[in-house]
Amino acid sequence: MKSGFNAFILCVMQITILSSSTRIDRLSHRVALALEKEIARRGHTAEILDLATYKFPIMEEVLHRHPKPPAGLSDFSGAIRQSDAHIFLSPEYNGSYTSALKNAVDYLKENEFSRKAIGVVSVTSGPTGGMRGAISMQQLVLGVSGFALPQMLLVPQVAQKFDANGELLDPAFQSKTDFFLNNFLWLAEAVTEKKRAEILQK
Repeated sequence: MKSGFNAFILCVMQITILSSSTRIDRLSHRVALALEKEIARRGHTAEILDLATYKFPIMEEVLHRHPKPPAGLSDFSGAIRQSDAHIFLSPEYNGSYTSALKNAVDYLKENEFSRKAIGVVSVTSGPTGGMRGAISMQQLVLGVSGFALPQMLLVPQVAQKFDANGELLDPAFQSKTDFFLNNFLWLAEAVTEKKRAEILQK
């Protein structure tokens, strides 16, 4: 049992966090910064893909058929393809996630997310945390053939939970972050180990 446990710990993964708010003075990006630090603290590598920085135009054609791909799209696709697992993070807008997230995902082939663990994080400035947005993102995960983590992280009243640098302001919220990440990393490690074993067998 002990050797098997150690083998799981040695499964170091590359994880991308899709930070999906493009609004001025956004607050949800604070959670992306916090998760990046927490994942690194657990021994994995995390990279934030900030959709506000990419500024993709409305999708006219998927990347692999686009005659002139938007700036940064090939790099974005490469980061997704090379990652072992993903986190979709979005504020809740009108009961769903941001159009920027859907737009970015639609540019890519389904197989760039296929058979990867994907967790969802919904953020609100109000008290609810965005359950409807999180459930909508779960459907998006299924649509790109990812493995949707059942446990979702809902972050209500985000300005009271994290500061602008992603530092935790509310110690009571740490347990919710831990619960989400522990489950996410367990699933991501299991899937990644299985896929790496399949490669070695070929």
